[in-house]
Amino acid sequence: MFEKDIGKLEKALGFTFKNRVLLVEAITHKSFSSSEDNNQRLEFLGDSILNTIISEYLFDEFGHDNEGKMTSMRASLVNENSLYELAKKIKLNEFMLMSDEEILRKGNLRKAALSDTYEAIIGAIFLDQGYDKTKVIVTNLFIEELKNLNNVKTFKDPKSELQESLQSMKIKPPKYITSIKSGPPHNPLFETKLFIGNKLINKSEGFKKSDSEKKVATDTLKMLENNKLEINEEKSLLKKIIDSLIR
Repeated sequence: MFEKDIGKLEKALGFTFKNRVLLVEAITHKSFSSSEDNNQRLEFLGDSILNTIISEYLFDEFGHDNEGKMTSMRASLVNENSLYELAKKIKLNEFMLMSDEEILRKGNLRKAALSDTYEAIIGAIFLDQGYDKTKVIVTNLFIEELKNLNNVKTFKDPKSELQESLQSMKIKPPKYITSIKSGPPHNPLFETKLFIGNKLINKSEGFKKSDSEKKVATDTLKMLENNKLEINEEKSLLKKIIDSLIR
């Protein structure tokens, strides 16, 4: 990658690295390098650092709230969708190093790849600058999202919200069955099927198991809100026998 491209990325991040090798490693997808010189380890580190920084911020700003609410608030900030949106803001897809085959598959536009690379960059910043400076940089990167926390009415994840809604209607809780549908081993596409009783209600896909499950729960909530959720559970054997005797 040309030095000027690295400079553009640093400008978008609002931060200049002491050791640019770390930044190059952070944007190197595993399809580009079969050795350990890719961003997987930095992604692991960045995920931990990001969760710690956001947790500390929430504790300082919302320490009067209970643990459950703060956990949900953190989940609303640190997830594939939010990181994907932040990655799009800095046009991260233009800087990622990937194999030609992966680029042809538009791998540099996938949510999972972009969000993982964003976390890897945070890991690289931590190694380059240490925790205190990384905390300042991350807070600045998330400033708009952190400001909007006060405007969000609920922080329930869609799976919990769906289960509570169904319980209030005296309907059985949903069951999620997730499997790998397609894709290469390093980037599988998951499919989640949502059942209520024995009936398949909805299905969805995602490049992370958790995101696939959240999406199908969100889609099912929308069906419920629009009165499009039809649940005709099969009668139990005992119920069928009783009904036949009554007749």
